[in-house]
Amino acid sequence: MASTSFPLTEEQRRMYAEEKLDNFRWISKIVATYSPYTLTDADLAPDSLHQELAEIGQFAEVVYSAKSLPIHHVFAQSASLTQPGLPLEHYAAIRDSILVDSFHGSFGGLATYIAYRPSTSQLIVSISGTASVRHALQDLRVVRTSHPSGRGAVHSGFWALYQGIKPRVIEALQKGVEAHSPAEIVLTGHSMGGSVAYLLCIDLLSEEDLPLSDLRVQVAVFGSPRTGDSDLVSYFHELIALYRKRKGNDNGFKEYSVKGYNDGVPALPPTRLGYRHFCQEPIYTVGGKLYRTPSTECEHALFHVVPSDTGVRLFPKGGHNYYNGRDLERFSRRISWLNRAIPEKEGWEDRYMDILRRNSVEALRE
Repeated sequence: MASTSFPLTEEQRRMYAEEKLDNFRWISKIVATYSPYTLTDADLAPDSLHQELAEIGQFAEVVYSAKSLPIHHVFAQSASLTQPGLPLEHYAAIRDSILVDSFHGSFGGLATYIAYRPSTSQLIVSISGTASVRHALQDLRVVRTSHPSGRGAVHSGFWALYQGIKPRVIEALQKGVEAHSPAEIVLTGHSMGGSVAYLLCIDLLSEEDLPLSDLRVQVAVFGSPRTGDSDLVSYFHELIALYRKRKGNDNGFKEYSVKGYNDGVPALPPTRLGYRHFCQEPIYTVGGKLYRTPSTECEHALFHVVPSDTGVRLFPKGGHNYYNGRDLERFSRRISWLNRAIPEKEGWEDRYMDILRRNSVEALRE
């Protein structure tokens, strides 16, 4: 059986040497389980889906900039910030999007924004993953609490954070639907943000007075942990079936949950604590490729892969901050440099490029 351990290029060695954030590979070694199913080229996701998820992932990642800069500034300056060398150079999907609302939740200050993407007629809700000590403390609240539906239990920490954003999200969705008449609502998030996105999805599918009408709904999350128990998962799938029946076809709802090689977060909280994943057919990413996985293997976080070629692999070590062909830690670093460049004052581009050059020299010396 082929290994998913790949040789590193000099650039990749330098990239991993610069890591400061936890990629949770150690958690993967402790609690993640390998599926007995071996992935091959026959399981590869189509290029069109690869591209679609990579673009939605841009919205899931950009929300982390709220830790250093207001989201409205990022969108207002997107034409400049997406130029080569600037922090959003790999985030072109943001450039032509319209910000509807951005805020921090009333509990835990969870960063969230809603944006309209005219090119795809999508209203996108992006929810931040863990970005503060307060968020991390909520991650650890693994005791389950009853879901209001009476159909199962939910992670108490994720539920508290969701309650802090729900009223504002619903208000912003109503505003966005009225202003832009989108064809689809997309709920996205990386890490814990993906779990909170699922909780929002349950409410959107179950509460008839919320702003769905005839809209399609898509969930696209990356590196998300488990959120509820098996009863809540069953309730979620009942809601999907009912929604698709009302729409008259299966295209009314799409769901993608992407798990990465060596990312331990999707293995948490452990199944022995009663938790299960919502997505029955998650997507597995390794070496820069996406693979569809069987529904019988949805609780496994790792897969053996037999690739058809042995060339250089993208992000060969895997981990929590390497999704969609991008280095999320590199993005966070550059956003912090942008903040140091005082972007609200004239001449910030020159100051930023000077910081970038100085830090690039230091990185090369390492």
